[in-house]
Amino acid sequence: MQDWEAAQRQTAELIRGSPSLLEARLTGAVLRAEEAQRHLEERERDLQLTMEHAMELQDERDRFRGEAQTTRSERDQLRIRAKAAEAQVAEMMRELATLRVQRPPGDQEEVTRLRSELLAQKTLARSLQQIVTDIGRSRSRSQRGASVSRATGASVGQYLAGSSSRWRNEEEERRR
Repeated sequence: MQDWEAAQRQTAELIRGSPSLLEARLTGAVLRAEEAQRHLEERERDLQLTMEHAMELQDERDRFRGEAQTTRSERDQLRIRAKAAEAQVAEMMRELATLRVQRPPGDQEEVTRLRSELLAQKTLARSLQQIVTDIGRSRSRSQRGASVSRATGASVGQYLAGSSSRWRNEEEERRR
């Protein structure tokens, strides 16, 4: 009740006061309202920019997650290829041992060829294992690094496929 009476007294004083005083107070109130409006508009722009930045960060996070998944897949493929190369080396070593026992000593050319191919396969297996190890250690991924891994994986796969088919063809020729 006291607030109501105080407000009525102030209103009565304003009415009795000069119009210029009332206008000055009204102008002050309008200026404060305009300033508050500008402040709100600035805050709204700031919030909009912050929201856009947050969306960009989410997109970047999603892209990094995709790159990480791709890198994990590439690493897994390289591990599989490395194991296949190791198995192929083991098979070639068994074949070499068999040839040493079965072949006459004069057939050194075939043994030499198989040794050089075995050495190439061992080198390939070590290279693949090193690539897998390097990928396992690395945490930061870049597009360039991912494309190099893909290129390396593709060339290794082509080499293995060519080497394997060449080996089969030569094996068939020996059996004939």
